[in-house]
Amino acid sequence: MSNNNLKPIYFFPNKLRFVGLFLIVIGIAFTVFRFYYGQKPDWLDIKVFAIYSSFLQKKYFSLITNNILEEVAGLSIFIGLFFIAFSKEKYEDKTILNIRIHSLFYAIYLNAFITILAFIFIYGLGFVYFLVINIFSFLLLFIILFQYNLLRNKK
Repeated sequence: MSNNNLKPIYFFPNKLRFVGLFLIVIGIAFTVFRFYYGQKPDWLDIKVFAIYSSFLQKKYFSLITNNILEEVAGLSIFIGLFFIAFSKEKYEDKTILNIRIHSLFYAIYLNAFITILAFIFIYGLGFVYFLVINIFSFLLLFIILFQYNLLRNKK
């Protein structure tokens, strides 16, 4: 198959990197506020639709009252990482696309290896914490590997 048959890959505009960075900073600030200082502002207690909820009782497809600080923090960090990972470089060409694809595959391999190790060596609530971190780790690994490989390629 020749390269002419490849479909184009669409990336976000380069300017969304800055939006992504802003969202990550906001998400981390909210996370610190919630977990380090133990705060849950009352004004974030709102009714939300839940497909599944398990607090004092299990509920399916219902409205529940929930403090959404954790969800806002997690979404901010995830969307920020997503914007950074999939925004164009200032000058995007085939070389950068090749670096991007290789970095993506290595991030998948590395994340899978780390997950396998977690299944073997982490137990109980620690594994649940790992799973939460693992939601973000793939994008973070990809960004780190991609930026590292870009720097290496420039030298």
